[in-house]
Amino acid sequence: MKIPNSKKTILKNGLTILTEEIPSMRSVAMGILVGAGSGNESESEAGLSHLIEHMVFKGTKKRSAYEIAHELDAVGGKMNAYTGKDVTMYYAVTLDKHLDVAIDVLADLLLNARFDEKLMQAEKSVILEEIKMYEDTPDELIHDYFAGKILHGHPIGRPTIGTVASVKGFGRKDILDYQKKWYNPHNTIISLAGAIPKDALKRLKSYFEKWEGEGLMQAPESVEIMGSMHLQKKKTEQVHLCLGTKGVSQVDEDRYAYSLLDTILGGSMSSRLFQEIREKRGLAYSVYSTAAPFKHFGIAYVYAGCSKENLEEVINLILKQFSLFKKEGVSKEELDRARENLKGSLVLGLESTSARMSWMAKTEFFLDNVKTIDDIFAQVDKVTQDDIMQLANRYFKDKYLTLAVIGDLDKLPIKELNC
Repeated sequence: MKIPNSKKTILKNGLTILTEEIPSMRSVAMGILVGAGSGNESESEAGLSHLIEHMVFKGTKKRSAYEIAHELDAVGGKMNAYTGKDVTMYYAVTLDKHLDVAIDVLADLLLNARFDEKLMQAEKSVILEEIKMYEDTPDELIHDYFAGKILHGHPIGRPTIGTVASVKGFGRKDILDYQKKWYNPHNTIISLAGAIPKDALKRLKSYFEKWEGEGLMQAPESVEIMGSMHLQKKKTEQVHLCLGTKGVSQVDEDRYAYSLLDTILGGSMSSRLFQEIREKRGLAYSVYSTAAPFKHFGIAYVYAGCSKENLEEVINLILKQFSLFKKEGVSKEELDRARENLKGSLVLGLESTSARMSWMAKTEFFLDNVKTIDDIFAQVDKVTQDDIMQLANRYFKDKYLTLAVIGDLDKLPIKELNC
């Protein structure tokens, strides 16, 4: 199904431009998605995508860092960026009459960043402080600790921010070499959503049609996931754990069924894990499950923070739920509730121009076409109870089970993981 008022254009240089006009809006969101994130980095490049994302805001050939920030602020706009495992996104949101400002500034950041050596040294110091702050936040650190263990050294398992050693070692040439490899029109998507002027495409072409670059470099695609258990001793008030397994990728046909499984398992306040661990037994304040699908593979896991005295019971309750999904599946009522929960979350999450802009760019990047809400709903409605049970038996296997724990413990309270 085609999105009303939407258009996809591929320029001669390979750049993809997506637009969705929403007549009821007065704002417009513009994003530039580059298909490069921490999962594309070699070990010595760890954190380089993130550093580049920071450095483009530090000055271009015609703007200082202050001028970059000032131009959007002066028209009431917002601008930011983030680095993920598969992509880096630069974006701005502004009133429709100020779209030219957003285009001009974002194009300048992408195409004309100076990467000044002196400013880079200062920004590296900022990132090193960010790493220290991260190390002091175990409820965040545990997620990367788990990913690193279950993915056994794959780049996607490393922290997006990089390491102290890798960040200290970066020079300007590293940035330029990495940017040349990944920042090219074939690996970039520009997405606009909202009150888009009729000549928006013409305006974008004037900035980007002469941009040249080499073809897309492919990142490592596969990883062998094998179960294991790990403990990082750290002085903390709580014990933080992630217990998970292999999951679906962004292109897996079962991704909708797995989203429903995840919703029932621990994706809401009415989920099994929230009710069993927090509401009925009071063993943890925070407990939830999450799926982390990447372009070529995925992982899925449960997070919980609890006292060390409750750790063994929490682990066993999680494993018990994995087992119940395999042996008994889910009820029709659970599945119906999960469907409506998922649909509601999707619709509510797409009610801003920035969300729709990001949605278009990411679905194009991962799936080579923009999915509509109706497309997703149709796939969600097809999922059956048998589909959920089959998925549980495919992924909740002992050989995939991985446990990562950070806390003030000398050893783990269990010797093996079975579900």
